[in-house]
Amino acid sequence: MKQSWISQRRTIELPGLTIDRHLSAPNELDFPGCNYHLLCLLLSDGNQQKITRIGEQESESDQLKGEFWICPAQVTGLWAWNSTDESLMFVIDPSWLNQIAEEAGGLDSSRVELLSTIGARDSQIEAIAHLLQTELDTDSIGEQLYAESLMQVLMVHLLRQYCALQPKIQDHAGKLTTQHLQPVLDYIHSYLDRPLQLAQLAGIAGISQYHFCRVFRQATGVSPYQFVLQQRMEKAKELLRQRKCTIAEIALLVGYTDQSRFTRHFKRYVGATPSMFLRQQLLDR
Repeated sequence: MKQSWISQRRTIELPGLTIDRHLSAPNELDFPGCNYHLLCLLLSDGNQQKITRIGEQESESDQLKGEFWICPAQVTGLWAWNSTDESLMFVIDPSWLNQIAEEAGGLDSSRVELLSTIGARDSQIEAIAHLLQTELDTDSIGEQLYAESLMQVLMVHLLRQYCALQPKIQDHAGKLTTQHLQPVLDYIHSYLDRPLQLAQLAGIAGISQYHFCRVFRQATGVSPYQFVLQQRMEKAKELLRQRKCTIAEIALLVGYTDQSRFTRHFKRYVGATPSMFLRQQLLDR
């Protein structure tokens, strides 16, 4: 649904979650509540807030850059403001958050209750928002595995800090044995040309997404996203050495539909652009 008071927006659609960055013109919204949890973080300065009301909480203070509010599902709200603001909105499916609570902390989904929050600051939420902004600003939205990994961290943080009954998050879930790790590595190597999802990899290992991220890092020394990126870059180097494909073709073979994004990632990983790497290989012969 397109809101007339939003002039610009970029979105990332993930399983159980939509991340929406938008510019909002002055307006007043009387909100009857919805089926999703909402978390909104202000990205810009100069907010002129007339009123923020979420459930029984209310504030007439301006919102500062980096502050956020949480409106749990089914909770009513009222917002009125006189400024044009840039915000990052997380639209969270309660069933997805409930699933993470059960997997990570053994909390019964019926007891997951997010707290209404106004004008809060949280360094971890700000850090995650900054990383997502970078993805949006550099047109890197295609890295779903990276965004999914960040969202796992954010959801567990919300459960720990903004839930009426905090689950006891299990930080240690054993080890990922070779028997369970090898099929995951084989799958990654077989499908480097495709978007990879956290749920796929965790499903192959036979464990929850939350625990998969932790035990995968223990087993390999890097996160699932970092490992996939490394394997894509190593395959790209191998293909460049073979000189059978163009750079554009190699980008597609390692999962990049955007050649410029492939070039940025390759340079960051290798220290040279694909063209420079190829020229150096020719000189070394």
